[in-house]
Amino acid sequence: MNASQDGNRQHDEPAGRGRLKGQQAAAARDRRRQAALQAHERGLGRRRRLSAGVAGAGVVLLVAAAVTAGSLAAPAAPAVDGTAAPARLSAAPAQGACPPPPRLPRGAGDGTDTQFSPVSTTADSRLSSVLLSDLAGRFPGSTLRSLAPAEGARGAGAAEELTPPQPEEVQQGEPATAGPDGVPVREASVSTVEAPGGAGGAAAVVTVEPLGGQAAGADTVSVYSAADGDLAGADATSCITPAHEHWLTGAATTLGTTAVLVLTNPSASASTVDLSLYGAEGPVEAAGTAGIVLAPGQTRSLVLGGLAPDEEHLAVRVSAQGGAVGAFIQQNRLFGIVPGGVEVIQPTAAPAPRVVMPGVVMPSPKAVRDIAGQDGYEDVGPAVTIAAPSVAATAEVSVSGPDGPVGLPEGGVVRVGAGSTVRVPLTGLDRGTYTVTVSADAPVTASAQGQSGLARGPIDVSSVPAVRPVGVDRVIALPSGADSALALYGDRGGAVELTPVLADGSLGEPVVREMGPEATRVVEAAKLADGKDEVAGVLLATVEGEVHAGVSVRTDDGISAYPVAPRTEPAGGLPVRVGY
Repeated sequence: MNASQDGNRQHDEPAGRGRLKGQQAAAARDRRRQAALQAHERGLGRRRRLSAGVAGAGVVLLVAAAVTAGSLAAPAAPAVDGTAAPARLSAAPAQGACPPPPRLPRGAGDGTDTQFSPVSTTADSRLSSVLLSDLAGRFPGSTLRSLAPAEGARGAGAAEELTPPQPEEVQQGEPATAGPDGVPVREASVSTVEAPGGAGGAAAVVTVEPLGGQAAGADTVSVYSAADGDLAGADATSCITPAHEHWLTGAATTLGTTAVLVLTNPSASASTVDLSLYGAEGPVEAAGTAGIVLAPGQTRSLVLGGLAPDEEHLAVRVSAQGGAVGAFIQQNRLFGIVPGGVEVIQPTAAPAPRVVMPGVVMPSPKAVRDIAGQDGYEDVGPAVTIAAPSVAATAEVSVSGPDGPVGLPEGGVVRVGAGSTVRVPLTGLDRGTYTVTVSADAPVTASAQGQSGLARGPIDVSSVPAVRPVGVDRVIALPSGADSALALYGDRGGAVELTPVLADGSLGEPVVREMGPEATRVVEAAKLADGKDEVAGVLLATVEGEVHAGVSVRTDDGISAYPVAPRTEPAGGLPVRVGY
């Protein structure tokens, strides 16, 4: 792998697999193949000459028969198959909307001491992208583009090439099954971009071309960390597929908490967005939540405290018409001058009778009690926020650790009013990583919150959204400069195959990890490569059962988490009916 650095972007190209001996063997195989094809063509030529005379006579007889038949009977109408059949569409590029790094609303903290300023002297933001080649070793073209960045931001909305584009025939042609020498090749391309939004902290979008008429294997994650300032803490957020509906839960607008809804439109069409807000007492009516217009490539930020003030637990539904959008909530809290955590809340799974949240990190019970025992910290601690957007629901919260279900000391059955939210504390659990499940008699949506830190010092939180089963396979990007772990959960148990993607683009040895029924299996990413190489991503393939997965992240500045959502499969075509 040759590494090069362009400005503040680092991009690693995969190393070639061919060695001299392999090239010689490939050339020999190619010569044998060409000789066989030439012999085959010579045989075909002899057979064509032999059959030419017979074929000519046959044509004369067929024409005569056709003329005779036409003179005796009227021509019949052609048969038309009126059933709907899928018309194949060209594969479209895939987009991933990435949030901007955490920022306080404009003007906050101006003229204050650096230690207490919202602008940290140690703040760092990065974006890590992993692309998987096809079986011929070809990589999809990919670009990074900032969305309506602030003045002075690097790129100013221009697309930055991460991997070179492929010809149209490669993008839309048949899927490759092997390399030029007949041997399947599978590699990865790893890119790291420092401060992708520049000094202005813009949102971004990563666009990945298809390969062989199919969506390419790709994933991108952004990471932020800071050791000082109002926004001290850590955040890791996966770049999401733009959609026309998003659900976000776990926000708050109480004193000391700042929650900012970030809407991005990476599409080429304008989008009109409507917001629905759900609080503890029911739906929240507010001016300015309907008809929010986003131009193509535009980002807008709305302070939720101005729309729904003094809400301890808030859920937001984002509905878009026109272009598909991305939606995130950037949230941070201050206890006086002590940072209380920073996190980007990303969309959770759509409302359903059962939702699963893997990867909730719990500190020790003593740490939870000591933090909550401080003046003003009474509502701080691991918890799950549940919203029932349509009808009232009775919900049960269950928690699963490495050995299976774990009881909640205070119980986990709650009543959620129609159009309202509730917060259920997750206290009394041993230190570790858990999966939280909410089962209800009506559709609900939820997200959980983990915690780190100690009393009388900065603390940090992680927002863990609900996620659907991961599906057959998935590429997972991991943030650079952080310790990452996969949290795996299956109701009836299961097994997955994990293949590490190393920082140089090569693939490590695959390993199989099993999980028991209703148990959470934690796999540290570094151990997949025995700690010898940096693991930039993981290829996850489901071997058995339905598996839910999430990633928990830890840095020196705090914790974070993001879900492993199933890969979005593009439609194979539109149903078209032919008739007259």
